[in-house]
Amino acid sequence: MPEKKIDFEQSLKRLEEITNQVSKGELSLDESLALYQEGKKLIEEMQQALKDAEEKVEKIVK
Repeated sequence: MPEKKIDFEQSLKRLEEITNQVSKGELSLDESLALYQEGKKLIEEMQQALKDAEEKVEKIVK
């Protein structure tokens, strides 16, 4: 299975949108939970992308 590449900036923008929506407190519990899950997944993907980039930099430096 090919590695999925994420657009870090686009993911960060979406995460900011989710945070703003949830912070307003105008969503139902189900909507809030769905956005929370989406945000959590985005964070995990972004953390992995940062880890991968860090490993590439370390290889280059060595």
